[in-house]
Amino acid sequence: MAGRKLRHRGQAGTTLVELVVSVVIIGLALTLLVGAFSTGVIQSTLVKRNTAVESAMESELERIAGATYDSTPEPYSECFAVDNAIAPTLVAYQASCPARTSLRADVTESDVPPGAQQWTVQVVTYPAPGAVGSPVSIYKIQR
Repeated sequence: MAGRKLRHRGQAGTTLVELVVSVVIIGLALTLLVGAFSTGVIQSTLVKRNTAVESAMESELERIAGATYDSTPEPYSECFAVDNAIAPTLVAYQASCPARTSLRADVTESDVPPGAQQWTVQVVTYPAPGAVGSPVSIYKIQR
């Protein structure tokens, strides 16, 4: 056994290098897990919001399409909740929405040729206004 170093009982255990390597490996694994989790949470939130925006837009377009032609229409806004089971609430155009709502659909009308109207729906986040997506328009013809 010449040339081999034997460890004495007092030298048994892990070395500092082994400890540092294990801490680095555990740190990298935790960083990857936290990153994957936070990305999933953000994606989930965006999908939920975008689904709510599409529903709000569809609701407003159906409301406009189903209404009778009005020669003097008024613009209005409707507030929607994403995380709460609250019915949509009609408010004055760009007015404040009730608590616990997070989307507002602003609906305006502009006259194009006589006997026709162009209704435009823009969904914004609420209470910090920020447009979500592009405005969508629908035409209504007097018959």
